[in-house]
Amino acid sequence: MHQILLVDDESYVIDDLEISFPWDQYRIERIHKAYSGMQALSILEEQTVDIVITDISMPVMNGLELIRQIKAVKPNLPCILLTGYAEFEYAKEATKYGVVEYLLKPLDVEKLASCLEKTVLSIEEQIRRALSYEQAMNSFREHLPSLKDKLLNHLLQGNRYTADVLNDKLGRYHLPFHAEDDVQLVLVRLEEQFTRHSTSSLELFEYAVTNIACELFNTAFHTWHCRDHYDYLVFLLKPAGPADNNELHTSTETNHSEQLTKQNQDQDLTHLSLQLHHNVNEYLKGGISVILSHGGRLQHDIRDMYEQALSALKKQVGNGTGYFLSLEESYRPVSIRSLHILYEPPTFNHLLETAQWEVFKERLHRIKIGYTALPEQTEEHLDEIQIVLLSAYHYIAHKNHTLLSDLIGNEAIPRVPYRSVSQLTDWAENMLDRLQVKLEEQSFDEQHDVIHQIKSFVSANLHSLSLQSIADHVSLHPVYVSKLFKQFQGISLSEYILSVKMDLALYLLNHSQDKVYEISEKLGYANSQYFIKVFRDKFGMTPQEYREQ
Repeated sequence: MHQILLVDDESYVIDDLEISFPWDQYRIERIHKAYSGMQALSILEEQTVDIVITDISMPVMNGLELIRQIKAVKPNLPCILLTGYAEFEYAKEATKYGVVEYLLKPLDVEKLASCLEKTVLSIEEQIRRALSYEQAMNSFREHLPSLKDKLLNHLLQGNRYTADVLNDKLGRYHLPFHAEDDVQLVLVRLEEQFTRHSTSSLELFEYAVTNIACELFNTAFHTWHCRDHYDYLVFLLKPAGPADNNELHTSTETNHSEQLTKQNQDQDLTHLSLQLHHNVNEYLKGGISVILSHGGRLQHDIRDMYEQALSALKKQVGNGTGYFLSLEESYRPVSIRSLHILYEPPTFNHLLETAQWEVFKERLHRIKIGYTALPEQTEEHLDEIQIVLLSAYHYIAHKNHTLLSDLIGNEAIPRVPYRSVSQLTDWAENMLDRLQVKLEEQSFDEQHDVIHQIKSFVSANLHSLSLQSIADHVSLHPVYVSKLFKQFQGISLSEYILSVKMDLALYLLNHSQDKVYEISEKLGYANSQYFIKVFRDKFGMTPQEYREQ
């Protein structure tokens, strides 16, 4: 009998599935449920789970990231991915790392049954072969992609290995590289069109770009790739030699690679990099920026090659289609200037505090113009703009005693960097509009609450009222209390107090035996003659005449 883990942030989906599906028919005796990726990982640490079914689209940690982390620890654990219609084609085409099946939501029970039957049979077959050498080798191969990725990232970060240790790792990981090989790096950044998508969709696009790149580069080069800590795609390349026929598509390509000179190699790699740039624009309808590094030795130079390519990528921002840059060619260093308009008074915090919404929008427009006028528009400038604006939005939310995510929703807070100033200012203006609506609603509710407190206080304290005592009760300035009450009620506070007093006077004259002077005292009039005058001005008769009627 087996155990299954169901993962979806929409609790009703897996709660309903737990109850309605005949799990016992597929030899599943226990069902675990998780409503987030982190909760799923926690369950996997404590329970023996045989199958995971997870939604692709979840906040914080999506299904792809969850599966990646699962595979890093439990490479044999079968994972079934639930995907929405809009993401389905990307999931089929772009993800290559061990998902058993993709099921389209809303879930087809028959397809789930068929998938489970195959998966359970596969699990039971693996159990029968668990102690075999072949199974041990399969387990290693399943770990291999993550091991390769991790090793390349270590080299990019400057981790040092002796030639013998590095060559041993490269051999065990079946990588056709050696410590002293001449190599080059290709660094790829997905641009604005891709980053408009959700995080899960962006990851699918990254897999698609990686597949296109490998298909191109593998025609003439050995390729080793990873995703770095900045979420850029990194490809390490060396020319395929004459002994690598199995790595090439045709014998003609093998002969060509044998005859490549250094100059021809550079030209070939430049051509393939430009073709990658074109194909991504053509087939995925989005731009990428591609940096081709200078050449160097794998063991000694890879860190410097990566740092220079990374610096060049960060110092230039591509347009919608991105750009290509070869560091082997003459490379002009950029002249970096500060975007002073971000820090001009009044600050963004002050504009939000004083509800100067239109001035804030005008400042956003000036930022766009100022950024465009910079001699070099860099990725760090975009990061700086986003950080300053997001900081101001967090500030005003916290000043109003709430989280920004609670005020405007998690979906409005960016999870990936923006790749163009237009995209960034569009986001900032959308955030501003949301904040304006929410803060004005919140202010309106708070002001209504103040009016309610004033009315309650007036009713309970007619005998000893003053504007100062009312203002003290609601912790506001007397002048503001008067203006606020007039704004919301349409009458002055003194007119309202008089109305409440006269209503109570009428009630007491009708339903009590109190003397006129006693009623006057209850209403807070020290002089009963003044009360009689006020009453007569209001109703055209004295209190006694009213009672006698």
